[in-house]
Amino acid sequence: MDVADIKHLFDYTQWANARTIDAAEQLSDEHLHHNFHISHNSIFETLLHMAGAEWIWLERWNGRSPAKTEAWSLWTVDACPDLAALKTRWADVIARRTQYLLELDEEKFNSEMFFQLLSGDPSSMSLAHQMQHVVNHATLHRGQVVGMIRQLGIEPPSTDMIFYLRSDISPK
Repeated sequence: MDVADIKHLFDYTQWANARTIDAAEQLSDEHLHHNFHISHNSIFETLLHMAGAEWIWLERWNGRSPAKTEAWSLWTVDACPDLAALKTRWADVIARRTQYLLELDEEKFNSEMFFQLLSGDPSSMSLAHQMQHVVNHATLHRGQVVGMIRQLGIEPPSTDMIFYLRSDISPK
């Protein structure tokens, strides 16, 4: 995997996340906040978790490892009470990540990057593996959101990568 590959995966992730958010916007508040007793309880809380996780990793890539208390205070229903607020905050994370990726070179991408876990414990992984994890994490939780939407009896969006690859926006 190289920088071009990870940029492509983040483009796909952004496309699929946007489709998922668009579907969530069509739901009633009752459906959006219904507790399915999986993942992070509701569709909204799962989307909030996804955005918060992307923010945490981006912070780490920029040399700052947020503490659990900071992460949880910024990415809660109280701090981000609705989809409009979530979309605004997530758009900022995406814009910052896009800029980070524009400046990313192969050497940094393949280097070991140290960070602190939310517990405060030290850890490290290559930046490439961290970024692969972020993409995979989003895929996992999008699948859960799609499943929750399906449980509501509503047709969920198609977010599989094959649909992105066949779309007009995917680089050929």
